[in-house]
Amino acid sequence: MERENALFITQKENLGYLNPDFKRVHFGVEFCERLLPTKAELAETHAEVTGRGLPFTFVTPYVTEDGLSRVLKLLGLLPECTEVVFNDWGVFRLLREQFPHLVPVLGRMLTKIKRGPRIMNFIDKLPKDALDHLRSTNLGVPRYTKFLFANNICRAELDNPLQGLNLDGVPAQLKLSLHIPFAYVSTTRFCLTANCDKPEKKGFIGVFPCGRECRRYTFFLDNAAMTTLLIRKGNTIFFRNAAVTDEMRGSHIDRVIIAPEIPN
Repeated sequence: MERENALFITQKENLGYLNPDFKRVHFGVEFCERLLPTKAELAETHAEVTGRGLPFTFVTPYVTEDGLSRVLKLLGLLPECTEVVFNDWGVFRLLREQFPHLVPVLGRMLTKIKRGPRIMNFIDKLPKDALDHLRSTNLGVPRYTKFLFANNICRAELDNPLQGLNLDGVPAQLKLSLHIPFAYVSTTRFCLTANCDKPEKKGFIGVFPCGRECRRYTFFLDNAAMTTLLIRKGNTIFFRNAAVTDEMRGSHIDRVIIAPEIPN
């Protein structure tokens, strides 16, 4: 199967990573509404990408009511048939009710899978059925995929977990996109990066005014219980996994989404 490589960026200046290997650009954020682009940033990035003859996909995060209103204004800028990745069912409702001319894509936050790296501590001791379960997603549940198709959701995004993916039961007509090399483990609105450069705020945890500290700092977390280095970027924990198994290569994943920088 021929696969499309897509560049995933969260800031317009990262278009510098674009090269002939990429046939599409994903732009936006998945994990924090505070990092949503302005209307000008979205319009300028969209114009530059489409001006190069490439298709454009807009990526949106999970949101509060305030974030939902911001997404609403951004969606109004997009032309017909633009893909929109949603990681929040409220955003999908907006798409369905107010922007039926846009193309909804199920984001990886709504594709459920076991994500914790600690699985690798005991994976070689598991029977096949247990291993298959830990590699499976909700995309193999017939009732769920029936719901997706009924709502014109024909593409879903996947993370690249360390234990691999079992795509048995996922309908071939559901197009799949795989994120590499950064897979996420968990995310929260309680951003532990906020105020990280203010000594007087040490020990304070909460939802604070955003200084976009995550755009300046990255934290690496090493723990004996983990089988790989964890990366904290803003409010989200990631690990790096660029390996694509033979099983995935033989599947109906037809798009690989490549983030040259941690997508936050």
